[in-house]
Amino acid sequence: MELVADYVSKAGHLLTYCPRTFPVHALLYAMEPRQAVNQLHEMGLVLFQWVNWASGLEGAYLSSAVFRKIAARFWGSELAADFSTCDGKALAAASIQDREYAKECLILCDFTWPVTHVLSGDHVGDPSIDSKMLSAVTGEDISEEELYRIGERVFNLQRAIHIREGHKGRESDMLPEALFIMPLKGHAMNPQAQAPGKDGEITSRMGMVVDRGEFERMKGEFYELRGWDVDSGLQTKKRLEELDLSEVAEELGPKGLAL
Repeated sequence: MELVADYVSKAGHLLTYCPRTFPVHALLYAMEPRQAVNQLHEMGLVLFQWVNWASGLEGAYLSSAVFRKIAARFWGSELAADFSTCDGKALAAASIQDREYAKECLILCDFTWPVTHVLSGDHVGDPSIDSKMLSAVTGEDISEEELYRIGERVFNLQRAIHIREGHKGRESDMLPEALFIMPLKGHAMNPQAQAPGKDGEITSRMGMVVDRGEFERMKGEFYELRGWDVDSGLQTKKRLEELDLSEVAEELGPKGLAL
């Protein structure tokens, strides 16, 4: 068992929420210059609650059915809750990034927000609470989608700064080589590397590695969702302008850093 993760991200942080367990996290780690633990917590903390249910812990309510409903509401589709496939993970990654960047702007507690699950009813939380709270504080009517647009703008601005400073797009969006070749041995918080599979089946990720081909496919899907250039992973001037970042497009465009 990997009581302490053996591998570190390109930012030098321990891969606690390992992409060999969480397919979505392969994109989150690859896109960030530092450990974005708030992004990793969004799905990671839900999985650990699911592990309690899968292990038969008395009172645990976050079943596979609840997990799938959370995935559909928060991460774009129920496919995000199927850890046996990389399908749907690019959309989940983008959804998590937009919400978490917006949440950080609001300075909300990472262990409480977003409210992904609750004790009562169908146990599925409400991601719109964040925007409703912002609307109440500011007096302006801000929808859930408008709040996520704020997060998308922040994420794209950070990406542009990194590109300007030498990040090479797709080439630089990588994981440690060990994750492609060294099988997962488990983790202290999830010793059996349990995860929901197809139709919520209780499975194990023990012995898994990140599939290189699927990782590259996810990256391509992610870039397309972001409106970036799929081949290079560079932002497009069109998308930057759509996000009201025209001045960024004007700076990067002549340097060949936005297409």
